[in-house]
Amino acid sequence: MSPSPPRRSRASSSTPPVTPAVQIDLFPETPVVEALDPRTNVGPRTGVLALVRVRMRASEAPHLIFHDRHGWYCETHGPTCLAVPVAREATA
Repeated sequence: MSPSPPRRSRASSSTPPVTPAVQIDLFPETPVVEALDPRTNVGPRTGVLALVRVRMRASEAPHLIFHDRHGWYCETHGPTCLAVPVAREATA
């Protein structure tokens, strides 16, 4: 007799996928966006096209967002920073 293949549980296929919990801000703050002059702040020979300071919340440190030949990125957190899309929308 040949062994039969393992059976799959039907319970695992009928359970809905679990979505991750999202924390809701009870009192959301709008980010403060300030466009800066790249020539003044970085230097006269800079290749930076846009320089934006974004403060997501009043109690947090600001993010310095650059747009240059490498694309849009935060000085501290890189291109995946949450402040990058805020800066892009503000300069569009």
